[in-house]
Amino acid sequence: MGVKKGADEAGAVAAKTVDFKLGLVLECDSGGPDELVLSCLARRLKLKIQVVAATLGSKKQIFLKGPEAAQELVESSKCDLVLIVWDLKPYWEEAESKTCEAETKELRDKIAAVPANVRSKIRLLCLTWELETWLIADHRAVREHLSTAAHKSKFKCNTPLTKYDAKAYLDSECRKHRGRRYEDVREAIKIARLIPDTSKVREIPSFGRFSSLVAGNADADFQKPGEACKDLVYQAHQLGR
Repeated sequence: MGVKKGADEAGAVAAKTVDFKLGLVLECDSGGPDELVLSCLARRLKLKIQVVAATLGSKKQIFLKGPEAAQELVESSKCDLVLIVWDLKPYWEEAESKTCEAETKELRDKIAAVPANVRSKIRLLCLTWELETWLIADHRAVREHLSTAAHKSKFKCNTPLTKYDAKAYLDSECRKHRGRRYEDVREAIKIARLIPDTSKVREIPSFGRFSSLVAGNADADFQKPGEACKDLVYQAHQLGR
């Protein structure tokens, strides 16, 4: 299990500047797209936040070790809130008959064994269908990412939740506009950074829940601009070489 601190702007947060410590239990590898994007959006939603991620590497591990990892983040890392986050349909898996409700119940039953004082700080967040659903919900960010000086993108996705494989859909748009594939390791965080406000992405229920848990309001707007995530973009660039 990889545990890594998502640093604030300059890469490290002095304890005295932190009012809220958020833990994330994720199915990606350390430094993966989910960690970078969720850390970025949490920073932008809430001032003086520190993010700590436990990266388990796969959805299977979320259901095997997620509650244990969340408990460790509460007890050892002293997180005020821990979110266990997973995709309903990771891009490498076929869609299953399960729903977010069924998968959430499965995890909730396992978390029932965790001490009550710890359990009260753990929340579950199932993404329908995957993280790229949030990205394609805001055409402004995707257009800016895909546009060049010579060619302005006209990307538009009015119904992101109907794209059952949002990653493949975004990949097809990247190929169409740029002639090369979408590389989530480098590009997901770049798009997230370009989302100007939450007016579009808050229409996705899972983002609304994320915003409600992190900022206390499902309709909260960003408190910080995308510049707050420059270090995460740089980290993604280094990892994606």
